[in-house]
Amino acid sequence: MHKPLRWLAAILLSSAFLSPHLFAQAGTGSIAGTVQDSAGSILVSARVTVQPTGRQAASDNQGQFRIPNLPAGNYTLIASYVGFSDTKSTVTVQAGQTAQVTAVLKVGSEADTVMVTAERLQGDAEAINIERMSANIVQVLPEGTITSLPNTNIADSVGRLPSVSLERDEGEGKYVQIRGTEPRLSSVTINGVNVPSPEVTVRQIKLDVVPSNVVERLEVYKTLSADQDADGIGGTVNMVTKTAVERPTYSLSGTVGYNPLQNGFWRGGFDATYGQRFGASKRFGFLLGGTYDKTNRGIDDLEPNPTYGQVTGPDGNPAGPNVAYFSTEDRRSYDYYRTRYGFDYGVDYKVTPTMTVFTKGLYADFHDYGDTNVYTPNAGVLTNASGTDRTFDNSGNWQYRHYIRRPDQQIFSGLAGARHDLGKDVIEYQFAVSRGHNIGGQDFSTTYFTGPTGVAFTQSLANPRRPSFDATNASADTLGYNSNAYTVNESDFGEYHATQLNVQGDASYAHNYTIHSHPSTFSMGIKIRNSHSTQEQHDNHLGYTGTNPFTLASVPSGYSNPTYYDKSFAINGQAYGPTSSYPKIISAVTGDLGSYTEDVAGDVQTAAQAFFNADERISAGYLEDVLFLGNFRIQAGVRFDNTATHFLANTLTIDPNNPLGFDVAPTRQDTSFLNVLPSVAVQYQVEKNTNLRFVYGRGLSRPNIGDEVPTTITDPNTSPGSITQGNPNLKPTKGNNYDILAEHFFQPLGILQAGYFYKQLTDPIYSTSTSETITYNGAPKEFLLGQTINGPSAHIQGVEANWEQRFSFLPGMLSGFGVAANYSHVTSQVKFPAGFNSDRSDKPELQRTAPNNWNFNVTYDKSRFSSRFAISHNDAYIYSYQWNASNGDPNDPIVGLKGPAGDNYGYAHTQFDLQGSYRLYKGITAVASGLNLSNEVFGFYYGSPIYPNQREYYRPTYSFGVRWSPSHE
Repeated sequence: MHKPLRWLAAILLSSAFLSPHLFAQAGTGSIAGTVQDSAGSILVSARVTVQPTGRQAASDNQGQFRIPNLPAGNYTLIASYVGFSDTKSTVTVQAGQTAQVTAVLKVGSEADTVMVTAERLQGDAEAINIERMSANIVQVLPEGTITSLPNTNIADSVGRLPSVSLERDEGEGKYVQIRGTEPRLSSVTINGVNVPSPEVTVRQIKLDVVPSNVVERLEVYKTLSADQDADGIGGTVNMVTKTAVERPTYSLSGTVGYNPLQNGFWRGGFDATYGQRFGASKRFGFLLGGTYDKTNRGIDDLEPNPTYGQVTGPDGNPAGPNVAYFSTEDRRSYDYYRTRYGFDYGVDYKVTPTMTVFTKGLYADFHDYGDTNVYTPNAGVLTNASGTDRTFDNSGNWQYRHYIRRPDQQIFSGLAGARHDLGKDVIEYQFAVSRGHNIGGQDFSTTYFTGPTGVAFTQSLANPRRPSFDATNASADTLGYNSNAYTVNESDFGEYHATQLNVQGDASYAHNYTIHSHPSTFSMGIKIRNSHSTQEQHDNHLGYTGTNPFTLASVPSGYSNPTYYDKSFAINGQAYGPTSSYPKIISAVTGDLGSYTEDVAGDVQTAAQAFFNADERISAGYLEDVLFLGNFRIQAGVRFDNTATHFLANTLTIDPNNPLGFDVAPTRQDTSFLNVLPSVAVQYQVEKNTNLRFVYGRGLSRPNIGDEVPTTITDPNTSPGSITQGNPNLKPTKGNNYDILAEHFFQPLGILQAGYFYKQLTDPIYSTSTSETITYNGAPKEFLLGQTINGPSAHIQGVEANWEQRFSFLPGMLSGFGVAANYSHVTSQVKFPAGFNSDRSDKPELQRTAPNNWNFNVTYDKSRFSSRFAISHNDAYIYSYQWNASNGDPNDPIVGLKGPAGDNYGYAHTQFDLQGSYRLYKGITAVASGLNLSNEVFGFYYGSPIYPNQREYYRPTYSFGVRWSPSHE
């Protein structure tokens, strides 16, 4: 047995012998049963209390509960659920027997009867009750609430929750950033099983891969307990898949939509779910769901390169003060045709009254396909700067390139296990397999064209968010979008493949006992996860060396963008230049292969640098106890986490005697670390519907695999190009997390929460970038050199508030209104290590800390009509550190923090969305929505928003659909 496993098993086995069996009482029995509403629908996370003992339990996903270890006698059982009136019943417990109870709850008032028919309100009630009964601080989004807004993927959905900001891409949420932390500091699980990233090289999960309507609910845990995976300093997003319930589940829906950008784009999709329980006592449950979505989308993207320098005079020498200008910009026009589909399943069987076996899982696939056309004006030498005008000499030029995107990204997670309810004891074990897969990656086939040269540009910064490049010589101005002036220079073809496979097994044991009549539960568990990751990339860089290159005009396409950036960059009335057809490019290249020369050394170098194999084993175990003392619920535990990682990669060494110019040698690297992670959670019930929570938990976040691998990756397609270097000496980030939360639950349906949190980090990991000019393809090209490093320490603190309420107590039509609003304010501070920005005096915040985040939703549910209007806002945040004190005075408007060499920021984002539905007949509902009604920009800037390096626009998308779901009647 692996040494850490022997050590861990010894601890857990010894703990089992020391577990509190000595407190167990003879002559005891149990109460078990189901909680449901008057329509027969099960209620998840209902609070079930047994008086006079004060013992509590929460109903599970099947609405079932079990309270063991009760002395024989008569008890009063109270079932409560926010949004419903309490129900009481008298139960007689006999020694060695289990008393069965069905607790039926009714809505609190006549005005709230809509809650048993409105899918979204059912979900809101379920979410609030899960949050109430959890030992952790958790926010929940159920299926009905997720689908009540036009959330395209899981990230968009999670972004509606308190203290959550998103990194967006291509008009959708991509990475989740919880409580001001970067995505790596949070984990993603499916049914509690760790999910590998489809990007493989990073820990954070691209949640745009997963459709929004394949889950039963989303749980965002903001605190850690011993029985959770340790990877959650920021938080944990858990996707809970659907399971069959007492009532049969049937649903089918379809949507069509339209986006007016460029020439207009259509989208559409459908989803279906079937679930039912069979047999005697409905012991067997089966559910299968599927979804498909195709989104055609255009994107207007501008990627300038802000910089600064001195004006060069007639004598050829720079002189005068530093001035800001843009040396180049990419005018990118995207034509996307993206598909996303997924399946979820759940099967369970109650073998005996005390044993249940189950299997469930989720599969998601995202084809992020598209074509990108790029015109790039490159300015020459700066010769004059007056106010907002800049003038350059005639050494400028135009370039054009066309690349095709074909990433196929997949996530799969499946588990199988069993649960045994043995009176005072509960044993559960399961085996899980998860997989992340990426074909295509960021390795895009690209063809480059050389355009007009000898261009003298002028530049106006009157609108710095749309810097112009206007040629002073008329012929060059005409040639800017003249397809006959562009000749092929290089054509690159690539293959990329990356996979991560996780195999996991875990088991847990819980024992219910009493200490001096105080109920308690002792639990322990063990989990082992093996992860294998691999990446390969093979490219063919074909440089044109013939005498008769084909032109852009000879490979035309039917795609055009007549409204690019509101015609801000039109040349002679043409908003955007002619575009190419990539199939025609391939035909032109393959038809004249003899005129191309492969960069053999470069291709070998690319393959060698990209390759790695990584094997990681995480061995973990925990001990935990929960004790009820009057109105207190105290949970304390400790987790042991041992990680061992083995890397195999390549090292390239310059060797003049090698025809390639370098030698390639395999490099092996092993790392390991052990952490002991305590946690304590105290909940005090001030009164029936008011709680105070105090939580401490210690967690960790492992470095990205791609950051640890000792390789160098070069990507010329970014603007400017990027070079990423690995750092095999990275340490995991550790965090002490402290939380205080007050919460009150309203009747008939609502919650008010306010809290404070503080995170103390050691060994934080930072992305750094510095600008360098290197020779690429025989010419000087600017690149950003990026590397991740450990810092000594950092901290994050913040306050957050959440208010959800249904105003059914108001008269008439006003009774349909409701509100769901949340706000968070987060601050952080980082300390840099010696040698990197340690002399910065500005005390910058951590990467991804957006100071203010808020959501404000107005809801309306009355009779057949339901609607939701949502506003989501995330502040700007530091994406990566770029500014260095060696640049000069930090307060200087050009070379300082707010200048074009300042840190790289993500833009603030405020988005409006709207969706409404009307029940036409029984289970048939019409749905209409508007996404991104504010036409919000996505992008980044350096130092100040007047120095953008990316600005993307998407325009609103309007959709209409129909749902059929008789199971909700």
